[in-house]
Amino acid sequence: MHNFRICIVFCFFRFFVFGQESEQIIQQQLEFWMEKNQLENPDLSQLQENWEYYLVHPLNINKANKEELELLDLLNEIQINELLLHREKLGDFLSIYELQTLETWDQQIIEQLTPFLTVDGSGDSIPLSWHSLKKEGKVEGITRFIHPINSTESATNFVGSSDYFLTKIRYSYLNRLSIGLTCEKDVGEPFLNNANKHGFDFYSGHFALKGGKYLKNIILGDFHVQIGQGLNIWTSYAIGKSLDILTIKKNAQCLRPHTSTEESRFLRGAALELGYKRFSLLFFGSYDQKDASFASDTNFISSILQSGYHRTLSELDRKDKLTESILGSYLNYTRGTFHFGIASVYTHFNPLFSKPLKPYNVFDFRGEKMQSTSADYSFTFRNMLLFGEVSYVDFSKKTANLHGLLIALDNRVSLSFLYRNYDKSYETRYNAGFSEGNIVQNENGLYAGIQIKPNSSWNIQAYSDFFQFPWLRYQVNAPSKGFENIVQLTYRPNKKLECYFRFRNQKKEINSVLLSIGSKQLVDQQQQNARINLQYQLSETLLLHARVELIRLDRPDKPLETGSMFYQDLRYKPKNIPIEYTFRYLLFDTDSYASRIYAYESTPTYQYACPAYFGKGNKVYLLVKYTLFSKFDFWIRVSATELQINRKNEINLQFRWRM
Repeated sequence: MHNFRICIVFCFFRFFVFGQESEQIIQQQLEFWMEKNQLENPDLSQLQENWEYYLVHPLNINKANKEELELLDLLNEIQINELLLHREKLGDFLSIYELQTLETWDQQIIEQLTPFLTVDGSGDSIPLSWHSLKKEGKVEGITRFIHPINSTESATNFVGSSDYFLTKIRYSYLNRLSIGLTCEKDVGEPFLNNANKHGFDFYSGHFALKGGKYLKNIILGDFHVQIGQGLNIWTSYAIGKSLDILTIKKNAQCLRPHTSTEESRFLRGAALELGYKRFSLLFFGSYDQKDASFASDTNFISSILQSGYHRTLSELDRKDKLTESILGSYLNYTRGTFHFGIASVYTHFNPLFSKPLKPYNVFDFRGEKMQSTSADYSFTFRNMLLFGEVSYVDFSKKTANLHGLLIALDNRVSLSFLYRNYDKSYETRYNAGFSEGNIVQNENGLYAGIQIKPNSSWNIQAYSDFFQFPWLRYQVNAPSKGFENIVQLTYRPNKKLECYFRFRNQKKEINSVLLSIGSKQLVDQQQQNARINLQYQLSETLLLHARVELIRLDRPDKPLETGSMFYQDLRYKPKNIPIEYTFRYLLFDTDSYASRIYAYESTPTYQYACPAYFGKGNKVYLLVKYTLFSKFDFWIRVSATELQINRKNEINLQFRWRM
């Protein structure tokens, strides 16, 4: 009955948003990725920083290289290579709309990229001098404060206040120089008291300089390394499966500063990248302390913690218990569309790392050091792109390998294929390869995707992924297998209206709850999600957006579970007034956490939220943004979540200034 009421409300709101703002261009992809990885609050600010930079300094397509085009995260490698080849053969573009002559580019991608591209000028060619640093350099500062209001959630064991604080300041000169400092206190963490006399709980800083022909990059402080397809080392989060089937190939940025509030997945030390003709050579070193737990009555580390929270006495006791040292190098050769790279990473732990022995983790790493070596490649021939990576670890002498093929038949039909084989004894400290299990270990799989654009109004995207786990997994007491199928039909007759229907069907083998302890028999769990999403730009000032989603979770050893969610968004931006309002009302009703549904939310800039909704309740929030003199931005976000047994209300304030 509740599902029926939601459908009636949804039918009533039948005209809704597609805001063509730059930050929303890949929102679907980010939302889908966060749902898949069950990350409710990832920090994806690097993407947004790149977009904001190119909005102010559009990329000159007549001078841009491959690395700069990849920073947009909106183009696949086939499209990039076609642009570069066209420019090499026929000379400079005279207009952005000349991109329509490229076979793999359609009108929609050109419209999406228009705010970021130009055929005039090249601000990045300004020489590095004291005068240019003062004239072209920009300083940006952000202060954020979040406070709960009359919430019934209990936090009596927290040693700090329930407020959240963030201060962030950064100087940047075009995309060549960046100096930044980030300070953060999470909810419940102590601030300037006996438990923490250093003020903020987390500090992060960096100095990053992009050089020229021979000295390409240098970074001091906190940074990220991205190599190959993420099998060996990829410290930042990476998008894996998505409805954009051509993004299964990762475009590694190799080296970039850490500018987000993520407290675990980054390196701290120094990195240097050198270049000579078609070669580049990267060296990096990191020495950092990580949160960890000790095994009972031993001096061995049993687990490395990733949350970054230090709210309770037990969490504070685990802070900075493990010293992690990393040394690495990466040699890269590029000639035309051919690329080949070799990487080596050495990791040392102190104290020794030795997790408790369980049947599912018997092949995991234990010791004080590991060495991993990898080779990655990519090659484009006409409309086909072949890529892959093979990685080897010394402690188990096992490998992980991945190989993929992208085919753009034309701008209407694209295909993608990917095979991966990750040994059960393969493990590295940081990786983010394509996977179903979210780690590069104990997985084999075959993926195939297709995208069809029969005309300018319709887009059909689909993929199938078949996977198996040769060894046990956490809470799965036997080798298992499964599959995932997803299809999305999108209709966009004009720039004002977009609607899509998505259906997802996934089946996995999991432990049965009806069997006796020690039994290894598994049962099939099948999850089906159906979504209708409608978006409409009602006028120049009003955007509307609504969604309904249903979920069905079926397994033979438990009762059938179902769930539903509906939300309505309104975004109002008056003419000639620098203010913007975003409002949402959301209803949800699911049987348990197992049948939860995710929904991406609007937040102040550089915040990202995709919470899981379960149980029965509703949520409402209002986000207001005000811009003063084009240099000062103010956000206020008030939200209220009502559940059957409790409620959570909070106010979120953020201030940003740019000089």
